[in-house]
Amino acid sequence: MTTSTTQRPAARGRKPRGELIVAGTVAVIGVVVLTRTVTMDVPDNGAFLGPQFFPYVVAALLLVLSALLVLQHVSREPVDAGDTDDGDMDAGDTDDGDTDDGDTDDGDTEAGDGAAERRLGGPSESDAPPPIDWKPFGMVAATLVLHVVLLEPLGWLIAGAGLFFGVSYALGGRNVLRDIGVAFVMSAVAQLAFSAGLGMALPAGILGAVV
Repeated sequence: MTTSTTQRPAARGRKPRGELIVAGTVAVIGVVVLTRTVTMDVPDNGAFLGPQFFPYVVAALLLVLSALLVLQHVSREPVDAGDTDDGDMDAGDTDDGDTDDGDTDDGDTEAGDGAAERRLGGPSESDAPPPIDWKPFGMVAATLVLHVVLLEPLGWLIAGAGLFFGVSYALGGRNVLRDIGVAFVMSAVAQLAFSAGLGMALPAGILGAVV
């Protein structure tokens, strides 16, 4: 007796939406900075660049970053769903696992010998402390120093974003566009929490009256 099996269509892959959320939030921050810059009161006898120059630059960079995040999301391949056929193939291999049950006694005796050796104070590889990775430590320290130096001239929004991005990169984050977007979002949320929630003004830097 033969049975026929039909292959089910593979589930359509999905793209993670986290980048779109970050891109939208960065775009909102850029629009807010741009709006505040346009409505800023500028004296007629101002300097050549004026107080609006750097806020315009920051707003433009935020909008460009948002657009790049959207392009990165669109160009990325969707994540394939798990193939269900693999589970059927693995189910057919369970008979082979039954033949290996007779070998469990040998494994139990070896595990017992290892436990007895540990109780007697034998050497163990886990006793040695892991080596210190100085590279992430140095990168985080350098990021903190740069943050302190640049906080007053650049302001919290930019210096704070640099701080969050530097720590993320030191800890292994390599999605640069996404990490920069998340860093700006976290920096803006922190500035809003301090100013609106606690009534404390963080350094504005080159953004001046915008933030």
